[in-house]
Amino acid sequence: MQKETRQSDDWINGVVHWFDDTSGEGIIKDGRGQSFFVHYSAIESKTSWKSLKDKQKVKFKLVKDSTFSQVSHVKGIK
Repeated sequence: MQKETRQSDDWINGVVHWFDDTSGEGIIKDGRGQSFFVHYSAIESKTSWKSLKDKQKVKFKLVKDSTFSQVSHVKGIK
């Protein structure tokens, strides 16, 4: 059985709850407090180093599949 994956078209605002540079993984919370997994490969950056800081404001798109939700196209916002 193949997993169905779909990405939302809408941007969601959130805040980085934590991010570990060593593993390249972390958690972003949206405005309702829902948590989403983030991997460094989802971060859009102008530099080759991709990282996020705790409490950093970001916007992202949500990717849902049959097992869990994670984010894509993560961008820092002011």
